[in-house]
Parts: sequence; structure tokens; C-alpha cells
Amino acid sequence: MNRVAGKVAIVTGGARGIGRADALLLAQEGARVVIADIDEAGGRAVAATAPGIEFVAHDVRDEPSWKKLVADTVARHGRLDVLVNNAGVIHVGDPLTSDRSETRHMFEVNVDGTMLGCKYAIPAMIEAGGGSIINMSSIASSSGLYFFAGYCASKGAIAAYTKVVAVYCAQNRLNIRCNSIHPGGIDTPMNTGLEKEFAAKIAGMRLPPNSPVSADAPKMRYGEPNDIAFAVLYLASDESKFTSGSELYIENTSTITAAVVG
Repeated sequence: MNRVAGKVAIVTGGARGIGRADALLLAQEGARVVIADIDEAGGRAVAATAPGIEFVAHDVRDEPSWKKLVADTVARHGRLDVLVNNAGVIHVGDPLTSDRSETRHMFEVNVDGTMLGCKYAIPAMIEAGGGSIINMSSIASSSGLYFFAGYCASKGAIAAYTKVVAVYCAQNRLNIRCNSIHPGGIDTPMNTGLEKEFAAKIAGMRLPPNSPVSADAPKMRYGEPNDIAFAVLYLASDESKFTSGSELYIENTSTITAAVVG
């Protein structure tokens, strides 16, 4: 208990799924948590379930909103110690069928949102004497999941940018850590909601004979949101004081399972 007592955290996309689990566990362990999400009803519902959690309407694509979110958090609570860049979106499409507008949407939310979060969190954490930035990447960053082509590209960008921020903070002796978490399939509304889109698009995608990819591919082994939240808690706590620039894979061997290429 109290592994992050006294810390102030912002969790984007905290209204459901992994972000919700992150917010609840951080609050349970003593942090003051600000959920930032475009889902006002969901965010307020989470905030109502536990003391120590509050909700702020926030679109991670909007730079002025980021500036206000961080400034208001510091004004209310005196500091910012932890940022969990969790908000994300996913669309189905292989290298030939990916829709440009959907890819742009993923980059705006997943990549721009993460970069803007880092941009405004770092100065606040400097004032606080240090902190921890946790960026939600995915096994898609390195696994070649071609039926999620644009999503893979966006999550790879997050992994790369995490190292940029980690090195920047380390070499400037800012006492700010930055790490990425790479979940495999997790049982969240975002993943379970993919089934309809996958079924609608799979007929137009090129698939090799005996491909493991099918319309029910999103139903592959799922972990639970708390499997990721416990990693977030570790990276948010002082237990990870010597951990920065790391990629933490939580995927039950899915990135090392042998695949056969004919």
C-alpha cells in the first residue's frame, strides 16, 4: 500500500480499459489522479468510484488543452509527478488497404498526444524535482502485425520517442524517467470493439494461405487491464528510480512465439 503516496498523476484515456485500471490502482496506492479523457460520462463515472480521482475533459490532440490541463493540475495540487500517456485509438488495415484518414487519426491521437503530453509535463516535473512519464506503446511497435499497419507505425513512433525523452531528461539531469509499456492483447472495450471493423475489412485484405489472421483475430488471448496497471504502478513509484528508456513487454510470450513463413 501507499507505493505512490503523495504523488500527483495525470492519466489520459482514463475513462475505460487500461487507463481506468491505471487510475484506480494509482489512487488506491495513494496518488492523487487526474483522469483526462474526451469521454465525459465515463470519466466522471470512474472519478465517482474512488476518492483521490478527479476528471477533466481533455482531447490529447489539442495543444492548448494540454497546456491548461497541466497548469490547472499544478495549480490545484501543487505539483505533477506522473504522466501516463495512455489515450489511443486503433483501426484495421494492411499496407495496401489502410485508410489515410484513419491512419492520420491514429497518429494524431497516439503520437501527437504522447509528444504533447511530454512537452508540457517535463517543465512541471522539473519544478516538482523530478517525475515519471509512462507512454503506452504496444507489441505492435515491433511485431509486424500487418493487419494493423497504421497502428503499428504509430506505436513504433511512441517507442522511439520514449527513448528520445528518456535520454533528453537523463543527459540534462532532470531526474525525470520515461519508459514505454508494450501490452499484448488486453481485454478492453477498444480491442473487443474491433471485431465488427475487422469482419468488414478482412475480405479486402491480402492474406497468405493458412494465415492465422481471420475475422475473429481480435479474440486472440487477452490479458486483463490490471496486468498493465501493475506495471504502470511500478514505473510511477520510486521503485523504478533507475529505470528509464526501457520497453516493458507484457504479452505472455506473444512476441516470441514461433511463426511459420512458407
